[in-house]
Formats: sequence, structure tokens, C-alpha cells
Amino acid sequence: MAPLPYIRPITAGDAERVAAAFEGLSDRSRYQRFLAPKPRLSSSELRYLTDVDQRRHVALAAVDPADGAFVGIARYATAAGDHDTADVAVVVADAWQGSGIGTRLMHELVGRAAANGIARLTGVTLQGNTAARALLRRVGFRTRAYTDGLVELELELELAQQAQAA
Repeated sequence: MAPLPYIRPITAGDAERVAAAFEGLSDRSRYQRFLAPKPRLSSSELRYLTDVDQRRHVALAAVDPADGAFVGIARYATAAGDHDTADVAVVVADAWQGSGIGTRLMHELVGRAAANGIARLTGVTLQGNTAARALLRRVGFRTRAYTDGLVELELELELAQQAQAA
């Protein structure tokens, strides 16, 4: 049996690995992650995805120990001036989908958000992306709204921490 991927923070030096992970995604996975067709990442987008402070913008990678490739990436980022709410995103390489990597990444991300003083996480996904909706629900997100084919979900971190402590 192959060793399980390990999770580590993404750094500015990971631009090539992030780009390779993106290139390895199917068109469908890219569409589901970015909510629109996304044939390539610009250099500024790649910089945004890797130049993170690991406090207000956290990015984690699931790394295949066999070859060092990123097989999953999860992140949250706060909007300028908003230190209480962060938006989350997660993507798992097609060959690794359904293996639990997304759930592991999201649990780690939620823990880091709570430790960094984030009060609320939000996520938006396509209504038809049942796998993403199920993943977010598994880690405690609740549906907030349906709008134009999108689903908005939210996790109040104080409530999540209270539930885990009980």
C-alpha cells in the first residue's frame, strides 16, 4: 500500500508545484474549483496562491510522499479589512478524489483558522458539485443560500469548537 499524503503549508517557493498541480487537473475539476472555465493561471494568480502569510491567508498542500507532487490544496483568505471571516477553497487531484484528502485538508484548515482567530469560514460551490457540498458539510459547514446555480455555505468556528469540546 502506498504511503498516505502528508499535509504542509504552501510557501512562496512552491510556485512550480502549485502550477503543476493546476496543470494536472481536468477541465471539470478546474471549473468546479474556480466556478468558471480556467485554462491557465496567470503569474499574478500563481503569486497570490503561493505568497501567503499563514494567518489571514493560509494555504495547505497534501503532498504525495512518493514524488513530492501536490495532490490536494486547501486555503482560506480574509478580505481586505475583514479579520473575522475568511473564504475557503479546496481542490484534490482527479486521481486522488474520494480518498479522504479533501476532508483531511479541510479539518487542518479549520483548526488553523480557529487558532488564528478567524470567527467564520464561508465557501461557495456549484449547486451540482455534490462532492464539495458533502465535504463542507462533513467538517460542519451549513448551507446559507442558493443563488444563480451556486451554494453558499458557512461555518461559525466558535460553534464548531464548542461542538468538538462537548
